[in-house]
Amino acid sequence: MRRQDDGRDPAGARRLAAWLIGLALLAAPSGPARGEALAQVRGVVHVHTDFTTGELSLDEIVGRAREQGIEAIFLSENYLLRVAYGLYPFRALLSVREEEPSVLGRGPERYLAMVAAARQRAPGVLIVPGVEVIPHYWWTGSPFAGDFTVHDLQKNLLVFGLSTPAALRTLPATGSPATARYSAESVLEALPVLLLVPGLRLLRRRPTRRRLADRVVVVQTRRHWLGGGLLCAVAVGTLVRGLPFTTDAFSPYEELGTAPFQELIDVVEGQGGAAVWSFPDAFDYGEERVLGLRVRRTTDPYGDDLLRTFRYSGFGGAYEDVTRFPQLGDGWDYLLGQYARGERSRPAWVLGESGFHGEGEGKWIGAAETVFLVPAKSEAALVAALRRGRVYAVRRTERRTTPVLDGFTVVAGDRTGISGDTLAAPPGAPLTVRAEVRVSDGSAQSVQLSLIRNGGVVRVWTGPTPLAIEHREAFDGVPAFFRVVVRGPGGSYILANPIFLRPPGAP
Repeated sequence: MRRQDDGRDPAGARRLAAWLIGLALLAAPSGPARGEALAQVRGVVHVHTDFTTGELSLDEIVGRAREQGIEAIFLSENYLLRVAYGLYPFRALLSVREEEPSVLGRGPERYLAMVAAARQRAPGVLIVPGVEVIPHYWWTGSPFAGDFTVHDLQKNLLVFGLSTPAALRTLPATGSPATARYSAESVLEALPVLLLVPGLRLLRRRPTRRRLADRVVVVQTRRHWLGGGLLCAVAVGTLVRGLPFTTDAFSPYEELGTAPFQELIDVVEGQGGAAVWSFPDAFDYGEERVLGLRVRRTTDPYGDDLLRTFRYSGFGGAYEDVTRFPQLGDGWDYLLGQYARGERSRPAWVLGESGFHGEGEGKWIGAAETVFLVPAKSEAALVAALRRGRVYAVRRTERRTTPVLDGFTVVAGDRTGISGDTLAAPPGAPLTVRAEVRVSDGSAQSVQLSLIRNGGVVRVWTGPTPLAIEHREAFDGVPAFFRVVVRGPGGSYILANPIFLRPPGAP
């Protein structure tokens, strides 16, 4: 069932309370508390180690991060990387499965213990454990036609802030324990186990045959080894492959829309974590042969699903590829406008997303960064900043330098807001927008800074770094948001998260 973002959650009072608390925090009318100093912490979001599908150990990852001046690593180990197809009606028995190392497969306890040990060895780098979840994949095609397609294996969400084994096991996804259930199909799949009864009878029974040979009656006894053995083999095979004979609430044999994704978002949100859509503009198409059958994989860009789901914390919008969703006037601006007008309870924040698995093909860990604005350097502070939008995304093209957004504020009367804040301002109130950009090595580099209001360009400044800009206008009383985009040398850029303005009493 498609959920509406009206604040009423059928899962119960616990999620409603969490939503209300989150709304109160996100709608705070002013910037940092008086006297609160926010430091910038450079982080890399979405990193894999050799615990799952990465090539480097966590210690090696930490070493690479230190070389780049990175202070925080958000791990996104594969939560459950298992793909299975079974023939109806006995899918458990007649199935083919492919699985790679994952957090559930190796154990959440081992994963968190690995992170804890690495933290002890490298206290100067914050390591935040997270997982990359495939909420739902689904099949089309037929084995009789020799042609299958598996959809949405790369339509994933990153989850952070759930740092206990019990919490990690609650995440719903196709094939995970959290979505297992008993149903009529469970009974159907278990039926071949009953073949054990006739199979054992055939093996134990000693049938008698009499024949006449030279006027002598010859009595022969035989066991039905072939028939009995075959029936027992089928029964035991069903037990081994099918136990505990649960079926999946997110069936991989039908397209379920955004429901599995929203369910995951709600579970994460209900536990105070952060759910982040991963690479919404990326795609994955391929083909391989399995047991002589052609198996295609298809994941289309899914920016529209970010408009169909609610209450997630953010999305990967700056990375080593072309992005569309965060472009001027596209999906992100539309979504931010919905929040500004009170049509959404939560905005969505842009992050730099790495997707780092290894250093092949010129990859390096700091090419996409997320910079966190935090009062203290801790895991809790980083996750809170992500949930609140006190981050900005950076796409780097130089290993030795990086563009830095030293400040982005909106002043409305006596209130000052930074990224992620919502300011209340009466119509006619004077507004002042300020931003400052530099390059990390202090060099003078040509940059372009665009100020965007409600999806349209207000003004563009071009000049050498350090560049400081100021824009003034009067608030017209219409709910609005400001954000900035910085284009730097070599194709580098910064995407800053927005500051919202609403008249007093607006929803």
